[in-house]
Amino acid sequence: MPVWFEVIALMLVAYGLGLTIGWALWGRSDRPETVSDKEE
Repeated sequence: MPVWFEVIALMLVAYGLGLTIGWALWGRSDRPETVSDKEE
């Protein structure tokens, strides 16, 4: 397997993990605020 292929694959995996972790953290921080706003 060429080195450039492995580098690109690792970059895509790291990008996907970053998006997944960021989406999970952002979603968790938004939920309590929207729930408290609706209750008031």
